Amino acid sequence: MYKIISTSSDPLIIGVNNGIYQVELIENKSFVNKKERQYYENFFDGEFNSFTINNFRNVESEEISELIYFPLKKAKETDFVSFSPYEMGLNFLVSQKVIKIMDSFSVGDYIKIPSKIEGFNNIYYTIGFPIFTEDVINFFKSKFCHLIEESELNNLSKDDYKKVAGALVKTINLELVKNDSLNRDIINLEGQGLFFSTPLLLKLNKENITGLEVGQTSLEIR
Repeated sequence: MYKIISTSSDPLIIGVNNGIYQVELIENKSFVNKKERQYYENFFDGEFNSFTINNFRNVESEEISELIYFPLKKAKETDFVSFSPYEMGLNFLVSQKVIKIMDSFSVGDYIKIPSKIEGFNNIYYTIGFPIFTEDVINFFKSKFCHLIEESELNNLSKDDYKKVAGALVKTINLELVKNDSLNRDIINLEGQGLFFSTPLLLKLNKENITGLEVGQTSLEIR
């Protein structure tokens, strides 16, 4: 079993009221030099397909030595940190403590860029997980809900789902078609979000990891 996760939006936890991000990447301050900035911009300027599991390629570690982020006023130091601006292929920043936990589980290859947040004490990494396309979803056995009509939408085909998908349709439970590439504790799913396995979530909770929000949407692989 997996649960959808995100960085926390609670001002009491992250310190800011925007509910979106704690730190910023600033073009003329966040890179060691122009060469590294150019590599970053070129790499993350790719199309969606370049970040999917079947086409995934990692950042060359020698090309980006470090990213430097700047916190918003009143932003609190947490283990999971949200940032702006958004870049396709990246999810969030995590502390070295989180990296050690993640790497003790089955997570596969993922982007991991050494990072620093001005004024924060933790060592951080900017991370991004390859994306599984919606082709792995068994829509017929997944469950959705229409928020206005308060009715469940079940037994949908992929085409049926595409017709109703939007802000008014909430995902309750997803069932994925089992294959070897899904044998991991972190699944980044197109159009749905990032999911952590129950054992990973239990470990993060045990270690008092901060800045992580666990949602209600569940995921199973059968």
